[in-house]
Amino acid sequence: MVAVPLSAFEMYNQIKENKKKSKKAKQKDKVKITPMVSAELRKVVTDLKKVKDVEPEPKAEAQPTKPINEAAKQREKLSNNSETLVTLVQVPKKKKEKSKDANEKLLEDSAVVNGQITEDSSNSKKKKLKKMKKDKEVPERLVPEISTSPNESSPDLKRKRSPIKSLEDCSTKPSEEKPSKAFKVSKKKSPTSDKNNTVSLSSAENSIETAEKFFSWMMDPVNKEDFLSLYWEKKPVHISREQNRDYYRSLLSTGAIDDMLRRNNIRYGKNVDITSYSDGKRETLNPAGRAHAAVVWDYYRNGCSVRLLNPQTYHPQLRELNTRLQEVFGSFVGSNAYLTPPNSQGFAPHYDDIEAFVLQVEGSKMWRVYAPRDDNEKLPRSSSLNFSQEEIGEPILEVHVKAGDLLYFPRGFIHQATTVPGEHSLHVTVSTYQRNSWADLLEKLVPAALTIAIEDDVEFRKGMPLDVMSHIGAVHSESESPEREAIMKKLKKLFSKLFDYAPVDAAADQLAKDHIHDLLPPCLSSDEQKCSVLKNSERMVGDGKLSDAVVMSPQTHIRLTRSNVLRLVSEEEPDLMKIYHSMENSFEYHGEELQCIEIPIDMAPAVEDLIHSYPEFIAVGDLSLDTDADKVQIATELWERGLVLTERPLPQTDGDEDD
Repeated sequence: MVAVPLSAFEMYNQIKENKKKSKKAKQKDKVKITPMVSAELRKVVTDLKKVKDVEPEPKAEAQPTKPINEAAKQREKLSNNSETLVTLVQVPKKKKEKSKDANEKLLEDSAVVNGQITEDSSNSKKKKLKKMKKDKEVPERLVPEISTSPNESSPDLKRKRSPIKSLEDCSTKPSEEKPSKAFKVSKKKSPTSDKNNTVSLSSAENSIETAEKFFSWMMDPVNKEDFLSLYWEKKPVHISREQNRDYYRSLLSTGAIDDMLRRNNIRYGKNVDITSYSDGKRETLNPAGRAHAAVVWDYYRNGCSVRLLNPQTYHPQLRELNTRLQEVFGSFVGSNAYLTPPNSQGFAPHYDDIEAFVLQVEGSKMWRVYAPRDDNEKLPRSSSLNFSQEEIGEPILEVHVKAGDLLYFPRGFIHQATTVPGEHSLHVTVSTYQRNSWADLLEKLVPAALTIAIEDDVEFRKGMPLDVMSHIGAVHSESESPEREAIMKKLKKLFSKLFDYAPVDAAADQLAKDHIHDLLPPCLSSDEQKCSVLKNSERMVGDGKLSDAVVMSPQTHIRLTRSNVLRLVSEEEPDLMKIYHSMENSFEYHGEELQCIEIPIDMAPAVEDLIHSYPEFIAVGDLSLDTDADKVQIATELWERGLVLTERPLPQTDGDEDD
């Protein structure tokens, strides 16, 4: 890895200091991009040690429960380690209430049938809406009943209840695809419009709040605070929704998969896999070329499972969910969909390198989850090979996951699932947090620190003792000679000193740069598009004439398209900063090269203003640059790349102008 030159940071800091002293600079505190110095690094290391030394929460008192089988005995044995406990959350039945819920309000606001705006006559609409209200009504949230493993008392999940009753409350309507029932917002949540149909985004919810709503909807009734403290990276949890088996129905369906196969050039191995598992052996049966619906369903009829590898590429509902959740997890969120025929299994037991959220859409599956077999398999950074039944022992969780249920398990937990006789299964696995560990940051940090230390500190350049190879190496590993002890002492001292040269911020930028390339691009609502370069821009009207030219001014208010859409990075060139962004990423993982904009380093404070002010809009004239021309220039460049939205559509100039 090439170390980031400190001179770039120093130059950037000097520019920022000059801007701060300028009368035109905004009088507000800013987070500076600075090179890591010894004192700052020691503070980081101290904080990390504090985190490491925090005592774990005391274990809850065990409930007296007698193991009834070998699996229960195994759970009791594993209960001493809180990471292997499992929890079942059930949403119980409720009494009917006369008050209208969010879905009824939405039904009154627009003609929607199963989430789709229709072109039917009004009478037909009323009949369908009446049926939808009867069949699809989402029950009010209730205090859940908690069922836990034998050695864990029930956590209190009553606090901070989610106000979300359906995914319809989470987001504005996507503009690129047909509206769906998953993404319909009530009128009071939508951006405002005046009599001239000029959209204003000032009252719209920002993307961070919207992302939190999507997460709350997916996990309800377990709130985010409880999930992160009790389950995240620790143990599985199963959320049962007996009274709402259609909870995830808006995300995908078998009919939607059929339509996807017929409308798109779905390729075997790239977009879809055909798999089978029998007699302890898993096989992938992919033909070559395009996956035609007739061929896929023939495999399915003969007992094969169908795995869609990146359904968000072709299905807007999943795409919206994934892109929103990226702002919750701070990393790429992907999804696979699994369609399994009755009484079959498509995959061998294995563990993954991602945090997995199984959303059961149709049918059901019997799941068995197993604790990591040893410490080396806890929170792995790569997925396992397939295991035999003899290698994995007894499960810590056996559960029948039905439509509307959620099952979460951390990376490293072995799992397998089978369908029951007479019932198929369709589930979506939402996956995240791949390669987002301390180890991944250290892989960026340590080589950079060593490069800087070698350049700045003569101790790292001094020669080793002449006879050093006579005391270290495999054949000397058990030696206790004074010479070997002195060598080890010297190496420990150099390792300790190495942290004084660690460019933590620069290494973090490099890891964030990788994450930017991983991300799905933002999905903009129709109102957001009207305030962006996508729709609020000059157009060709025919006969070589242009119309609707727009102009940016110091009075224009702008903000970033999303909180995580870009990363401002200083690299090798001391007079340049780079803006890496996800706006032009592909819906397929790494389908496009990483996109970058280079700007002069003295323009960087304006980008920093936008990063720190999000989600608030900021006037172009208030950006921390010297002249209005520079401010409009950087704002226009970001707008032309889709990286900023304007609070209102830009004003249009008067028609076509001759050269």
